[in-house]
Amino acid sequence: MTTLRSCVLCMLVQLALSLSLAINAHTQQPAQTPAEKPAPDSASTPCPDAEPLRKNISKLSAEVQRLKKRVADLEKERLATSIQEQLEKEEKRGEALQLHLLEIAQKEDPVQTRLDQINQQLKPEVVERTMAGVGSVHPEELRNEVLSRLNGDRARLLAQLELLRQDRTRTRSSLATTDAAIQRLRIKLAEALRP
Repeated sequence: MTTLRSCVLCMLVQLALSLSLAINAHTQQPAQTPAEKPAPDSASTPCPDAEPLRKNISKLSAEVQRLKKRVADLEKERLATSIQEQLEKEEKRGEALQLHLLEIAQKEDPVQTRLDQINQQLKPEVVERTMAGVGSVHPEELRNEVLSRLNGDRARLLAQLELLRQDRTRTRSSLATTDAAIQRLRIKLAEALRP
């Protein structure tokens, strides 16, 4: 669309220039000395088409100026629209990141609760109480097996919590970057919309 406007603008400028050159060539005659001057007759009067051509050139020049202004306005609108689209994209990204932070918190809560339960179960007095109700020929082996299973669960939950915390840190960093981009785009949009 911009290319079409440019072509139209160029054609109008070329037309105006060629009309101007035609008028100048037609109205300008070489300087003649008084002896060479022909008698006043219809041949020495200015071209009757010159005045309408000048008016036409003036009209076309005004049209060229109007079109230039319109092209500049359209370019400004296009820039504002582009910035607005980028702003909307960044705002959606920010919303998605905030939603992701909530999801992380929702995943982290049950893992932390289960980890607290396992930490409670790993206390020596709780292990002894748990083993007191179980009869076994080898109570040490059974206690070691229970402790091993609880420690394994604890390590797995700690790793899961660490991954969630790293994800939260990355998401917060991305959210801060997105917020900064949103602020920059809002400033650019305000500048683009300024008259």
